[in-house]
Amino acid sequence: MSRIQRQDVEAALRELFGEGEQTARQYAGASIGAAGAAGLLAVVGAFLLGRRKGRKRSAVIEVRRR
Repeated sequence: MSRIQRQDVEAALRELFGEGEQTARQYAGASIGAAGAAGLLAVVGAFLLGRRKGRKRSAVIEVRRR
């Protein structure tokens, strides 16, 4: 019975995870861009909803001079 060497384990792991790692690296740039765009849209949406809510709550004060 032979001992398991480090190279054997590394080769088996490369074979097992190699394809998934390549796919992840291939789409990493696109997914980062999509996440950034979604984050920007969320911030802009929150800003616009906050502005709208502020307009609803603010009172209109009219100052007249005699």
